[in-house]
Amino acid sequence: MIGSKTGSTLAPFRPSLLRLLLASVAYLLVALPVVTRAEEAPDVRLGSDVNPTFQLVKLKLDPDKRSFTGSVHVDLKISKTTDTIRFHADGQRLTRLTLSQGGDSVSTTRATGDHGLQTLTAAHALKVGPATLDIEFTNMYGTRAVGLYRALRENKSYLFTQFESNDARGAFPCWDEPCFKFPYQIVLEVPSAQEAVSNTPPESTNEKDGWKTVTFKRTPPLPSYLLAIAVGPFEYTTVAGTKMPTRVITCQGEKHLAATTAEITPKLIAGLERWFGIPYPFEKLDLIAVPEFAYGAMENPGLITFRDDILLLDGASASAAQRRSNASVTCHEMAHMWFGDLVTMAWWDDLWLNESFADWMAAKVTDEVFPQYKDGLSDLQRIQNVREGDAQPSTRPIRDNTTSATAGLTNVGLVYSKGNAVLSMFERYLGPETFRKGVQNYLKEHSWGNATASDLWKALDKASGTNVSAAMTTFLDQPGVPYLRVVPAEGGVRITQSRATPYGVAQPAVKWIVPVTLKWSDGKTVRSQRVLLADESMQVKLAAKPAWVMPNGEGRGYYAWSVPDAWMAALAENAGGELTPEERVNFLGNLSLLMTAGEVHGDTYLKSLSYFGRDTEPQVVSSAIEGLGGVRGAFVPDSLASLFAVYVRRTLSPALERVGYEKKPGEDETVSTMRGELLRWLANRGQDAKVMAYAQGAAARYLKDSTSVDPGIADAVVSLAAKKGDAAMFADYQRRLESTDVPAIRRRFLSALGAFENPALEARALDYMLSDKVRPTEMFVIMQGLGGRDEATSKHMFDWMMSHYDQISTRVPPPALRFMPMMGSGCSAARLAATQAFFSDPKHAMPGVEKTLERVSDNVHTCLSLREREGPRVNSYMRGFATN
Repeated sequence: MIGSKTGSTLAPFRPSLLRLLLASVAYLLVALPVVTRAEEAPDVRLGSDVNPTFQLVKLKLDPDKRSFTGSVHVDLKISKTTDTIRFHADGQRLTRLTLSQGGDSVSTTRATGDHGLQTLTAAHALKVGPATLDIEFTNMYGTRAVGLYRALRENKSYLFTQFESNDARGAFPCWDEPCFKFPYQIVLEVPSAQEAVSNTPPESTNEKDGWKTVTFKRTPPLPSYLLAIAVGPFEYTTVAGTKMPTRVITCQGEKHLAATTAEITPKLIAGLERWFGIPYPFEKLDLIAVPEFAYGAMENPGLITFRDDILLLDGASASAAQRRSNASVTCHEMAHMWFGDLVTMAWWDDLWLNESFADWMAAKVTDEVFPQYKDGLSDLQRIQNVREGDAQPSTRPIRDNTTSATAGLTNVGLVYSKGNAVLSMFERYLGPETFRKGVQNYLKEHSWGNATASDLWKALDKASGTNVSAAMTTFLDQPGVPYLRVVPAEGGVRITQSRATPYGVAQPAVKWIVPVTLKWSDGKTVRSQRVLLADESMQVKLAAKPAWVMPNGEGRGYYAWSVPDAWMAALAENAGGELTPEERVNFLGNLSLLMTAGEVHGDTYLKSLSYFGRDTEPQVVSSAIEGLGGVRGAFVPDSLASLFAVYVRRTLSPALERVGYEKKPGEDETVSTMRGELLRWLANRGQDAKVMAYAQGAAARYLKDSTSVDPGIADAVVSLAAKKGDAAMFADYQRRLESTDVPAIRRRFLSALGAFENPALEARALDYMLSDKVRPTEMFVIMQGLGGRDEATSKHMFDWMMSHYDQISTRVPPPALRFMPMMGSGCSAARLAATQAFFSDPKHAMPGVEKTLERVSDNVHTCLSLREREGPRVNSYMRGFATN
């Protein structure tokens, strides 16, 4: 499963509290059970005395109704004499329940516990051997994009499912733990005019009295969270070029937007099959666009669900960033067909193994098939933010030992991006082919079963002939980030490790086994050398005296680093000639972390950023812009906005002048994405009247003829034009978003509604957000346009969200609620205190909130510490910069 391709770990002093909230909400992962306190309530595990071996699920579904009926038949294997059977059923009314063994019914009593736990107590002990359980039930459809839920598009009703991690139990009785992996058969009775799809192809279809019964083939062994159902008036686009039947499925009227996905899917599947050395493991592949979806996508085998704006692109208006997201997210979900579906984690503490690997694999294969998108470099940018948040005291290990199905997903940045980075680092250490051999052997050994991280480590140890698992577990089972100091030593350098930590904060010491790539030059030749740092310190011999050392050669090591000032200055000033784009992205992310740790002063940081604003690689410039966002959040109150604007213009204007305002034939695909960022920053933070005038003119052209403007800047210019827009423009934007059939364009205008600065129009945007014209999963899109404009707007948005919390919390998907305390992020102690008080109130408590509050508190205290410690230096630097 995936959300947006933006970081979600709360990194220090990022520019906008709403941006932080949105980043995490966009990465929503699991629905939360309703409990009355904020702690993650432990799950009562079902145990292994009774194991299902097959389940038949029959559902009578009409999307135009509010409720449905169903039944399940379960074949059981009693492994140990017992009078107790546990399963899950959450929210259903169980109308009939029959337990049988040996042809005889066994009377039972039933008790319901937390999280839908059902405990049956039999009148007498069940013998070792087979048994069956039959249940009939009624249930209501969900309305908030989890479980089995209804969604509307163009006044037509549809049904979709989202079961990860523990929401299958909300649809029908089941054994809702990933270790229960066995075949299912789905039978759906739907109105004759409706289409029905599931994980497997239909086995038979029969019609009678206005209803049709679709019996789907048995699935291979699957856990309950990977089951999927969709019902509605769908349209199908056949995908050519794959070895199995493949389709893109859309809601009625959207088929014309499926061509891009249909074109890329065979190429990505072929790339994945080459790497895994195993054919696609399921009988069919359907990719379905969902109009109301809380996540980016979900890896249901045979029926992958996607948020519609990711899967459906208009060929004439799709930007390079949208095409990259389309390819990367599609590849991520299809990688799960092997890593997560063919082989499944035994419990949720190894969720990282599914998601980290899919993230890592998506970048690898997308770069191979579509190198123009530079997806791996984009991934590396995201990892920088996650690493900075991982240095905070509130961080946790990637593999968080938990008894809760949802607790491991509170910090999704670690589950996805840190694990991705660790896999990449060790692949380089072992060598790509050795690493690949270990993964292939792991998949073959555990196919159609469950596995744990230790199973993968054993396979990598065997393939490499080393004890690499000892090193990998230091990153998996321990929190935090290694900090490597590299200094000159006799005949080479000395490397010393400690734990990266914010300035003035004490954290428990941790020691890692770190694969290190030293890139260095003697002034004539650039060399690389790999070492394994297993102790607190080690000396490394070099063939000559170094003129500089880059301690993170290739940029993929998951650690912070420092070198003497002279080497650091040489790296910054000559980065474009000496360092690869990956190393330059890493340099910028590392420099930000060093400033947080008190190792680099604020004026030095700003000076270094100014070098990278002139970089020739668009994604390096984007990383510099990310750094500017951090500077603004920590050091630029409204009173210094004009000084900061001078710095922004001088830092970023050269990049815009170099690439130009208009797209050029044959330019790099990533340039237009950077151009949009440059326009936003120079017009907003740079207060550049020329850029703003261009954006307003481009927006006017776009509104007359959308093909007249490069798609890469369309989002930027439409939002920039809204800043000073009037009521007529606001109404026009509303009309356009409500009438378009292109999901990405709808989101473009939704976001732009939040950009209007007129107070009356801002209030209209907020009211509109709560209206039925905006889907619950879209509410945060409008907030994105509103967030981070200035201090007054940030305070207003915080106050508004607090006063409307009850309305928001009953509309948004339940997973969003645990991230709501991120509203308190930023550099305000008063706002932090208000956030803590608000979410400490039992009325606002929800599982996972206390962990989010810890991260928000770390964020605010780090920002305040930075402002107090480095603010005067930054202020002085910007004043000097403005007068030079």
